[in-house]
Amino acid sequence: MKRLLLPLLLSAALPALAEPFTLLETREPNIAALERYEVATPMVPYAGTAKAAFPQGLPLAVGSGLRFKGYEKATSALEFWSLTDRGPNVDSPDVADGKGKRASKVFAAPDYTPTITQLRVSLAEKAEVTKTLPLKQNGKPISGRPIAPGQIGASGELGLSEQLVALPYDASGLDPEGIDADAAGNLWIVDEYGPFIVKVDGKSGEILQRYAPGQGLPAELAARQPNRGFEGVAVTPAGKVVAIVQSTLDVDGKTRNDALFTRIVELDPKSGAVRQFAYPVSAHFKKTGDMKLGDIVALSDTQFAVIEQGKDKDKRMHNDIVLLDLAAATDISGKQLADGRALEYGDAAALAAAGVQPVRKKTAIDLRALGWTAEKSEGLALVDGSTLAVINDNDFGVASELRGSSLKLDELRVADGKLVDKQGQAQAGASLGVAANGESTQLWLITLQKPLKELLQ
Repeated sequence: MKRLLLPLLLSAALPALAEPFTLLETREPNIAALERYEVATPMVPYAGTAKAAFPQGLPLAVGSGLRFKGYEKATSALEFWSLTDRGPNVDSPDVADGKGKRASKVFAAPDYTPTITQLRVSLAEKAEVTKTLPLKQNGKPISGRPIAPGQIGASGELGLSEQLVALPYDASGLDPEGIDADAAGNLWIVDEYGPFIVKVDGKSGEILQRYAPGQGLPAELAARQPNRGFEGVAVTPAGKVVAIVQSTLDVDGKTRNDALFTRIVELDPKSGAVRQFAYPVSAHFKKTGDMKLGDIVALSDTQFAVIEQGKDKDKRMHNDIVLLDLAAATDISGKQLADGRALEYGDAAALAAAGVQPVRKKTAIDLRALGWTAEKSEGLALVDGSTLAVINDNDFGVASELRGSSLKLDELRVADGKLVDKQGQAQAGASLGVAANGESTQLWLITLQKPLKELLQ
């Protein structure tokens, strides 16, 4: 069933458009129509130190993944799967301890449960959350708090309360990023902690299976950068589960800014077989670790669309939709450089000598050229062959706010629940709080003049 443009053409003749929906103008030759919807979401209960600024709670951030579910029966409304990440959290200084320092995050709602959601888009009218499905492990809700050091999936982060007190770890914690469904109705999500690939019951939200580095997934994936694990997932027509690592691996803490590629992982749930492919970093990034992938959607068993984003060497933000083809790419599983080191250490010549053929890729759409302004475009879905949906992660509408100090966050430390400078001197009157970031959740529908797959040719 192909989406009809008639409602959009009629709406263009109206003198004014409702705020939840805007038909955007575009002069891009490949774009037939461009629609922007502000997504209406439920609120997350919040009783923290900034509750006066959020009397209704925090807006649910549903843009960490997106997949087209189908058309609502008897209407032209579009339905999508989407999901939240680990919950409302903001940047905070490293925590000083006896051994040095640890990265941290302030969790504004520490017991928040990462949640799968369903969205409904009434064409030329509105977009809204219609269902929520909190994730569970053994029947109990999980949280998004970090996993303890030494356990598989530990990111090295310490969760803090708004009072800068350490929060308990969660052995079942997940930071979801990406969602898709298989033919049997199971949902597949990926996460940044492990990084994990997780099979979920689509009706109950119960986690059925968790694949981890060294436990069903290649052990080398444990070298993902903190908060840069899996960022998107796609189920192919053949039933393979394909996940993308957000950024370059940081092997031995030495390759994050020099590795020439990040990894694509293909899992066959039936056999357990795994293949890996090299996704090359675009040349416009100053450091290769600056590239971040956002989401992935399958066009066929070998062709995909991904979001590639990040600031380039000129500090210009990119949010690009890139097409890629795995057909001629090398499975890099088990491959090493000639000197025995990980492929991430290799330059172009060394990778070629190791027999690495990366995936073929081509930039198809520059979202910034269309007027996209959100930094985090993290959900990508294919409605039909020529219509894409893109959604942003608005971080639950919150950001950190440092008060009473002339220093920056990275110039401070947390020690015994207090803010200090790097020399350990207390910052009298300084405090860290939660503030509104002013960002809403937007879903864009992009209708092309011709099928997306043709742009790869």
